Amino acid sequence: MSWLDYHNLEEILIAFACLTISVRAYLNGKVNSRDNENRARVFIYASGFLILSLSSLIHSLIHILSLNENMLFQTLTGYSLGLFLIILSISIKEPENKTILPLLLYIPFIALLLPDIYKNLPDFKLFRPLIWIIVAYLSGTLSILHIAMYQNSSMRSLLYMSLAYTLIAISGVFLFFPSAIGSTPWLHGHLMRPVGFLIILMSLKNKFFTTLKGSILYKALSAFSLLSGLPLVFLGMTILYQEISPIDIVESRLLIFMMLLITLLVTMIFGIGVITRLINPIVNLKREVDSVTEKGLSHRVQNTSSRDEIEDLALSFNRMISDLEQSVNEQLRLSRLAATGELAATLAHEIRNPLNSIQGAASYIRKNFRGALLTEFIKIINDEVSRINKLTTNLLNFAKPISPNLSPSNINTVVKSTVELVKGEFEDKGISLKANLDETLPEVLIDVNQIKQVIINLMLNALDATDKGGSVSIVTSSSNGNIILSVIDSGRGIKKEDMKNIFNPFFTTKASGTGLGLAIADRIAKEHGGEITVESSEKQGSRFSLLLPLRRK
Repeated sequence: MSWLDYHNLEEILIAFACLTISVRAYLNGKVNSRDNENRARVFIYASGFLILSLSSLIHSLIHILSLNENMLFQTLTGYSLGLFLIILSISIKEPENKTILPLLLYIPFIALLLPDIYKNLPDFKLFRPLIWIIVAYLSGTLSILHIAMYQNSSMRSLLYMSLAYTLIAISGVFLFFPSAIGSTPWLHGHLMRPVGFLIILMSLKNKFFTTLKGSILYKALSAFSLLSGLPLVFLGMTILYQEISPIDIVESRLLIFMMLLITLLVTMIFGIGVITRLINPIVNLKREVDSVTEKGLSHRVQNTSSRDEIEDLALSFNRMISDLEQSVNEQLRLSRLAATGELAATLAHEIRNPLNSIQGAASYIRKNFRGALLTEFIKIINDEVSRINKLTTNLLNFAKPISPNLSPSNINTVVKSTVELVKGEFEDKGISLKANLDETLPEVLIDVNQIKQVIINLMLNALDATDKGGSVSIVTSSSNGNIILSVIDSGRGIKKEDMKNIFNPFFTTKASGTGLGLAIADRIAKEHGGEITVESSEKQGSRFSLLLPLRRK
């Protein structure tokens, strides 16, 4: 087998490797992509490898069919375009708006295969070194980018891919030197290229595609690498031009001046890019953060839409402020509850003594005096005294500290005994009461009496909210390390504006309610290390869920 045959086989092997990578990327982007941005990045990445595959295949066909070597302009520039698109897939901003870019960029390159064009181009052999050094430079940029991606994701396969791009870059350097087929530089270059692409194929994991996202670091590295390469490209073109047409001293000075000017422009462009893409967003973020001290915790940092670490930082800051605002509001609520509790205890004690006297006097009158009207009034007095006495009892229960006496208990047993206590009230009102209990639940540390009180409060709350013919269900289950007890009713539901107040003491929408049942239930749940959650829509019923941790912190 001749070295040219090896070269053709090498190009076919690279075409197969790149096509496989492209197909894998397309399939992963279609199935596993998290969002439109990630899907677009994977699409551009796949397009880059597809162009690399086509370029290698066309390259081998040109040699096999002994076509005009100037057609190789199309394949080598195609290599450069494919690598450039891979760089863009990693670093470009808003890729979902640029998925048409691979097609738009590749169409002009197809024209290089037309005889009327490639026959009028300069001799390919003169420009081949310049194209190979561009390929080497782009491959080196990808090697650096993959190291940066490893820093973000800790995927070891990215280091192997970085090594692969380094081999491709070194091969480009070897092929930069004009040399005959089979010579030492040629052999080194054409051995390293297929090895590099095969390493990429074997190292590429499906996880790589799902982690493709924008980063300030990727943008800065790509911009710096690509812009700093422009003076080198200009220098390479100058050297090639010198070989084609010798340059005199005046022209040499002009070329040196032009190279310095290009270097200065590149530096300015990179500096402006850093200011607009990196420094300005950070300054704006700092300004937004500072404004929180002036506008209060209700203010949120506006979305930067940069889709990189700055946007992630802004979103994290907003979450932190939101959590802080909730914490402050909760502390204020607890402070109000403490003050309310103290007042409630004082009022309850003051009210109970005269209540006892009134009830005693009413009892004496009932026993010693007769008369239908008198009996009716005495009944009214007793009923109202009992109602007020119940209110004061609730006030005292709410005011006194709740210290649960914990012991391992089966929540289903507590539910069953509680249902027996209240099922008569449900039957009287014509409401169906069902229990769907998970009998596999483990025991949990609870105060049985307090949890029974919570269940009664939730069930009576559901009873009051449900009309005749409705239904109430009690469901037990477990999830995420919690025992969950849910009371579900088909009642009137809760208005959206009332949801935030339902656990506040004395808040009630019932004519005869005290507004303390849910407040007490919520306190008991928190003392057990759990919470009560609510899901409700007006006229569609409610779901109150008591969450009890299996392991207390």
